[in-house]
Amino acid sequence: MSISNVWQRIPPLNNPTPNTNTMTKSIGLLAVTLMLALLSCGDQESKEAAVAPVEKPLNVFYVRTSPLTQSGINEVIHVTGVIQSDTEAKPSFKTGGVIARTYVKEGDYVKKGQLLAQLDMTEIEAQANQARFALEKAQRDQQRVENLYRDSIATLEQWQNASTAVDMAKKSLQIAEFNVAYSQIHSPIEGKVISQLMEEGEITGPGVPVYYVMGVKQSDWKLVAGLTDKNWGKIKKGEKAKVTLDAYPGWVIDCEVKRLSDVANPQSGTLDIELSIPSSDKRIAAGMLAHVEIIPSGQSEYTVIPIEALVSSNGRSGVVYVPKDGKAEKRTVQIQQFHGERVSIQSGLEGASEVITAGSGFLEDGDAISVEK
Repeated sequence: MSISNVWQRIPPLNNPTPNTNTMTKSIGLLAVTLMLALLSCGDQESKEAAVAPVEKPLNVFYVRTSPLTQSGINEVIHVTGVIQSDTEAKPSFKTGGVIARTYVKEGDYVKKGQLLAQLDMTEIEAQANQARFALEKAQRDQQRVENLYRDSIATLEQWQNASTAVDMAKKSLQIAEFNVAYSQIHSPIEGKVISQLMEEGEITGPGVPVYYVMGVKQSDWKLVAGLTDKNWGKIKKGEKAKVTLDAYPGWVIDCEVKRLSDVANPQSGTLDIELSIPSSDKRIAAGMLAHVEIIPSGQSEYTVIPIEALVSSNGRSGVVYVPKDGKAEKRTVQIQQFHGERVSIQSGLEGASEVITAGSGFLEDGDAISVEK
């Protein structure tokens, strides 16, 4: 309601000389009317203000950053390996035949050269005797031709052929006697019989394993682990390593790299390394799982950031924020290693020159930021 309307609603004064009571009532009515008008105007303005859109201010997060640095790191290579024996053998017969006797069983300890099994010698000895008889006949033929040659009855060629036949018979006998000797199996190493692959009465062929013998002395143990070609290239023979076994928590074995494979494992595609196991404090068995920690002597260059820049991490993966065009950009990084208050990063920070540290825990991807110096 406007002020002019208020004046129009005031009643006129009929008496040109009003008394005091009439004037008091008129002034009171005027005051009430003016108050109502002012309240009506205020309500109208509030309604108009509520309808009009209000522009909210943009939220800006104040953060601090740290420059990315490159540093040479003595990285630690972690890999899992398996305990194996460096000495093992699968003895077999040189010739085929029927197994007549086996002298040891699974679990037995054997010495080097100990008799393990023997074939039935009937056929093999018959072949040896046949070779002896053939040699005796060849020698008699040679003597007779030699006598005839002296009497100029036999020719020189006949005497030479007879001499050659004797030599051939001697070689045949040598082969037969060799087969007789290798119709028995003797352990080529000192160790334990892990498996008996064939039993008495079975027919075996040349080169077919009958036993599996493994060396179990402390000097026989080794650790074999498969590495990626990248890690394999960082390690040299003689590098120091620490080994722990699941069977003995808290027990750490100081080892060194004994051998590096020159051929990738066709099954896993990794390159194997071998480590010696010098300690004899605990019992060790083949097939035990081992965790290896190798520190190469050479250093590798990595991007290093403060640990407070790491918003979260899960294994080898982490999340950081980097400033870009006045906003926070979320980056997923691959963690190489933690170094106390610093973290070396393998990848994920390409193209960035700094990383957000203070205030990064409250950010989301794309938030507006103001960098405090």
